[in-house]
Amino acid sequence: MPKSRKIKHYSLGYMNRRRRRGKFLKALLFLIILAVLIFLGYCVAKSIENLRNRPESSNAEDSLPAVSTVISESSMGSSEESVSSQTETSNLQGVQAVFLPQDALADMDALGTFLDGLDQEQCNTVAIQLKNESGYLSYASEVPLAASCDAITSGAVSLEQLAEVVSAIDDAGFAPAAYLYTLQDDVASHASYGTSYLYNDQSGVTWLDQAADNGGRSWLNPYMDAAVDYLAGLTGEIAEAGFSLIFADGMQYPITRYPAEMGFGPNQASMTQTEALQNVLDTMQTEAAKAGAEVIPVFAGECYLGENESYYSGSPDAIETELAAPVLEAGRETEILNAVLLDKENLIPVISSAEQIPVLEAAGITQYLIKE
Repeated sequence: MPKSRKIKHYSLGYMNRRRRRGKFLKALLFLIILAVLIFLGYCVAKSIENLRNRPESSNAEDSLPAVSTVISESSMGSSEESVSSQTETSNLQGVQAVFLPQDALADMDALGTFLDGLDQEQCNTVAIQLKNESGYLSYASEVPLAASCDAITSGAVSLEQLAEVVSAIDDAGFAPAAYLYTLQDDVASHASYGTSYLYNDQSGVTWLDQAADNGGRSWLNPYMDAAVDYLAGLTGEIAEAGFSLIFADGMQYPITRYPAEMGFGPNQASMTQTEALQNVLDTMQTEAAKAGAEVIPVFAGECYLGENESYYSGSPDAIETELAAPVLEAGRETEILNAVLLDKENLIPVISSAEQIPVLEAAGITQYLIKE
């Protein structure tokens, strides 16, 4: 029937068109493959020609892999700057410090012997205590209050000698760091200097953390402007002497059984206790930054666990800082570190022995300050 023939004829035409299109696609694919092979052959030939025409190289260059990258002088300079920058960052973030014996501070021969004996794989920073827990200075500060309160010890080195010590540490391949106690100070903290806590807020009467006949000590008061200015002045000249890191210990409230009589003075209403400590740290940091130095607060580790919270009027985590140095009691390192909120790469824990280093490494911390 005509209808059937039309359907059959249409089907054959459709199949013929499919066959023709298939042949065309195969031909096109063949041409593409051929073009790719020709291009690859050209690249290989060009590479061989470049190798043949390459100038003779030195033995050092011949030892390099056959496939090398040619770097222009400008890009090499940029690369060297990048490596230098990375090294500087690494030194800042990878602090592994030990303390310099106090008797080596004024004896360059003893200093040299100490530096020669250091293990550079375990230490890259040398810390020097410049203000002890009593408030005495081991260098001749030019801050006026230091002299008027007799804070400078008889064997103190001059600022020039201190700069020479810093230079010797640098030349030996180590970074110099300073360590000083801040508010814990029984020398510059007296009512006559306007720096201390006041007994029952009585003007002119210095508060002590316990009875005088029981060894009571006075402390610098963070609410007193003169106390903050004193610490800022010390920080500035220490940074100017060449110390890139300044560890600030004792930035806390007194350890006392008599807090009720501890008067904060006329500025008490201006800040909370946490804000007063923050102001001390920020002021010291501002002075240090002028010479490119960094202040790192040292915090009592147990306070992160809720113990002795009166030291900081709460947890040390409430004090804002980019870097912190929690003191880790042997046997409690992991417990304390787990309680610290600051990122681990921003911690430089203070430990009492190199035997604690494996515990830090297990926690992913490679920085430390060994304070034996």
